[in-house]
Amino acid sequence: MRGQPLDATRREPERVIAMKNFDFLQLQDLDRLVFPEEFHDLTLDSPALSFISDFKHHHPSVLTTSVTALNAAKVMRAGHLSAVLVLDREGTFTGLLTPDDVSRQRIVQLVAAGLPRHELTAGDLMRPRSELKMLSYQQVANSRIRDVLGAMRRERQRVCLIVDQDNHHVRGLLSADEVGERLQARIDIEQAPSFTDLIETMAPVH
Repeated sequence: MRGQPLDATRREPERVIAMKNFDFLQLQDLDRLVFPEEFHDLTLDSPALSFISDFKHHHPSVLTTSVTALNAAKVMRAGHLSAVLVLDREGTFTGLLTPDDVSRQRIVQLVAAGLPRHELTAGDLMRPRSELKMLSYQQVANSRIRDVLGAMRRERQRVCLIVDQDNHHVRGLLSADEVGERLQARIDIEQAPSFTDLIETMAPVH
């Protein structure tokens, strides 16, 4: 027995989807902005991923190489940015810019080397991609922030890129300054760790 022929004009009955009702509220005078550093649920033993600016979920802060040094400094200061990625005109990642790179001292050094102050750009000040150090996302994902900071301190890296090596993605950014703000503690990266520092780093957090 053959089945009934299909009717191309026949339409399936439409499903009725219940819509949720949302109440739009009026912003109260007591309602205020909050920032990550106001919350105290993180410690040195928290997962390192809790402190990473993950580009899979948050758009990175970027500038182009042609932005003037003055404007780059203004953007970083206004946004309280610990680092921005620098892209060329084709949108290719070419370097990293930190507050140290746009500091007065750095600009004076470049001017003394013969570069006109008014012509300095983010491309002149940035740390080239080839000189940047990174950590593996896969390794960081299984680490405490205490351990990652220890590695950054040994290399004296205040800012570090996090790279997904399996997919060749620049996945995120980790800033020691931002970690310090979240933990409400001063993270000293520049000074090489002493034996006492290492013992303190490994001590449990109370």
